[in-house]
Amino acid sequence: MHNISGVFSAALTPVRKDLSINQDLYLRHCQHLMRQGHDGLAIFGTTGEANSFSIKEKKDTLEFLLSNRIDPKILIPGTGSSSLNDAIEMTKHAATYKVKAVLLLPPFYYKNVSDEGVINYYRHIIEKVGINEMQYILYHIPQNSYVPINFKIIEMLLKFYPKNIVGLKDSSGDGDRMMKVIKYFDNFAVFCGHDSLALNVVKRGGAGAITAGTNVCGKLLSFIIKNYKNENQINNFSELQKLLIQIRQVITSHEPISLMKAYFSIVDNISEWNNVLPPLKKIHEPQNHKSVLILNELIKKIDPLIANS
Repeated sequence: MHNISGVFSAALTPVRKDLSINQDLYLRHCQHLMRQGHDGLAIFGTTGEANSFSIKEKKDTLEFLLSNRIDPKILIPGTGSSSLNDAIEMTKHAATYKVKAVLLLPPFYYKNVSDEGVINYYRHIIEKVGINEMQYILYHIPQNSYVPINFKIIEMLLKFYPKNIVGLKDSSGDGDRMMKVIKYFDNFAVFCGHDSLALNVVKRGGAGAITAGTNVCGKLLSFIIKNYKNENQINNFSELQKLLIQIRQVITSHEPISLMKAYFSIVDNISEWNNVLPPLKKIHEPQNHKSVLILNELIKKIDPLIANS
């Protein structure tokens, strides 16, 4: 039995023209995501442009969400940083509010570091936070961090903190590796970070998904994951999965964050949605952008398909 399971959206972070976080629009987006059937929200992850914001901005915004009735028990904030002290401070802050868990990137500036160094980074955070019931999900995204969370790192951290290290988000896109992690570590919650692979991972014992695409197709992925055991009774189940794959392909045909923000600027008719922090670049004239238009048409198919399931 996994301590944590389900579909969590790696929420986008809307920003104003001056690149400060638009907290009101962020709250609205989080509320919208929860209405799509998600089990929770992974805020300030890669899709949330977390590494482009200061600790103060992230702490203030977490407090804003909580003060506006976002339940801390649905939140999995990203708290990792290449700065050990920043990671400790952000994790302590999240732990104070008894969030569901935190998602921890490895330190990602230095490359070819030793397993011992990565393990020591995590140990310092867990020891300094010092809250016995705090739950940690490791974050394997080697195409961005170039610091993989390998089997030895997982094994040693589970040995040191069996009640705290509860899972791994794997955004590598390597389905075979995810299966091996599931098989090797009992009751270890593996969350797929790739929308198209999530169904297969969950069928093989994975805990669920934490993905970027759920910002726009969360209702679809949540329906698939919650109903896959009844796949044979759902006539169009394969169509649902096919649509999910198509949406994922469009999202990854462009830089995903700017594409999804451009999409929301059109469907919500809120121009500020189209802002991103450097080094990302916003899409100009999203109403005429081919990928935005294709994405919009695909997303329109979600509700009718689910209704006919």
